[in-house]
Amino acid sequence: MATYVDSCAAKDTIVITTRSNIYELVVLRGDRGDVLVRGGRHFTEVTAVLFLGSLTDDGSVERHTIRLGLRMKFVCGNRFVITSPVQSVSCRSADAASNPNVSIQAP
Repeated sequence: MATYVDSCAAKDTIVITTRSNIYELVVLRGDRGDVLVRGGRHFTEVTAVLFLGSLTDDGSVERHTIRLGLRMKFVCGNRFVITSPVQSVSCRSADAASNPNVSIQAP
């Protein structure tokens, strides 16, 4: 299962649990991968970053995609941040009144 950040609307929230941490992403511009992120030891405060996508086993990046079992890759300033593997994803629309939460978990 996958979540596509470039299909999210501005202000949609995505909560990702990895093997080591919990991350909260707020989409600014999904088509560009612009998000605010908080979580883990690298993002203790809300930080504007570029979300590149998920790292596949061969090292390529699934652009703007959050996929269960894969690591996420961000650009923050002049450094890359790579997370531990994703275990679950929960999405909340900015218009939560008309769209319920959607959760995806690894089996």
